[in-house]
This record gives sequence, C-alpha cells and structure tokens, in this order.
Amino acid sequence: MYLISYRSLRQMIGILGMILPFLCWGINALVNYMGLLNNPNFVNTDLSQTYIHGDNLKSSVSHYYYTASSPLFTGILITVAVFLFTYKGYKRDDANDRYSWITDRFLCTFAAICLLGIVTFPTGTHTAITDNFVIFVASDLVGNIHIWFAGGFFMSMALMSLVNFRRHPGKVFIKDNEGTVYLVCGCIMLAGILILCMYFVFDNSNSWLNGKFVFVNEVVMLCFFGIAWLVKGKSIPTAYLLRKMQSDTI
Repeated sequence: MYLISYRSLRQMIGILGMILPFLCWGINALVNYMGLLNNPNFVNTDLSQTYIHGDNLKSSVSHYYYTASSPLFTGILITVAVFLFTYKGYKRDDANDRYSWITDRFLCTFAAICLLGIVTFPTGTHTAITDNFVIFVASDLVGNIHIWFAGGFFMSMALMSLVNFRRHPGKVFIKDNEGTVYLVCGCIMLAGILILCMYFVFDNSNSWLNGKFVFVNEVVMLCFFGIAWLVKGKSIPTAYLLRKMQSDTI
C-alpha cells in the first residue's frame, strides 16, 4: 500500500490554493477566446443556448463558479477539502500548551467543511451574469452563507499559520525565519479578511479596482495561504529561500 507523505500533502494543499484563481482565470479566458461554447464541433448548438461571455477576469474567485471554469473551480476546492480532511497533523497533549485545543485536525476539518460549504452555497450577485454556465444564480441568502463559509476557511487557515505552524510544545513559538514566514502569512490572511469586511460596508465598493478588488484580495490571501503550506511541506523553493534568508542574517 502506498502512503502519501505529510510533506507532499502539505505541498499539494499549498500549490492548489495558489494556482486556483489563475487557472480559473486562464481557462475561462481560453474558452471565451476560442469560442468553444458556441462551436458546433464542441457543443450541440441545436440543443444549447447561445453563450455570451462576459469579462474574463471576474469580480471574485467565487464568481468562476458560474463560468466555463466551474468544473475546475469546484474540483480544486473539493480536492483541497479531501486533503484537509485526511490531514491529522500533530497531536497536542502538552498540558502546559495554552492552545492545545486548537489542534491541526480540528482546524483542517473545519476548513474542509468550509470549502464544501463554499461549493454547496455559491456566491450571489447583484448584476446579471451573461456567461452563466450553470444557468441559475444563487439568492442573497445563499450568497451570504457562501461569504461566511469563505471567511471561516481563511480564518481557520490564518490560525493554522499563526499558531499551529509556529508553536513548539508548551508556550513557545518558533522565532526563526520559518516562524517569521508563518507569522507574516497568517497576519496577511487576517488583514485580508478585515479589508473585505470593510469593503462590503462601503456603498461605492464596486468601483474599487474597477470592481475587481475582491478578486485581487483573494489572490493575495490564497498566495500567502499557499506559501505557509509550502514552507511547512519543506518544498524545494521555499527551503532554498529559507536557507538564503538564514545565510544573509549570519
């Protein structure tokens, strides 16, 4: 029986999180550019409606649920959810650990449930979607549930980086370059959550970055989510960078 190592599992979680927005954007743009969904060699045009594509770059990563990238979007999220469900991490039995209840298993299971919630409850919209690959549009209620699941995922992964990846047995956090990377990644994810909360408060928020502010913010959070997991997975690029940082400080 073949077993996947924890290092490989961590690396795959990080890589999938980082490439998600770029793959969805790229595949959607490719399908639109080639006109595949109106091509009689690709679809049965007699039984299909005319596909009118919108912007290749959507207002949020979650809006790719409605585009030609929908299978890719849902597939990657479900794959990451499965990986997180199988990730047990370290067992914390130290009675002196103030964060002993925040186990790797607890946070990863919670994050996996949130990812499945993101897929089950699609994001809502207040504008018409012309390139609606799945036909229907989620209600405001479903869209709000989606936002809560997305916030729960990023919050749990921020805690994973800030607490679980950094701590030693007891009350000690690692304070080397690796610990600093986890700290920065977790802080940026938390900052991203706070910024998005502020974003939804302002009535003129749709004008920020031409309506693409949420997408950009999500890309930043996903990138630092991926970096934290790649560092934890001892990937070759991040291990090299950590060694480089260590040599520069000596």
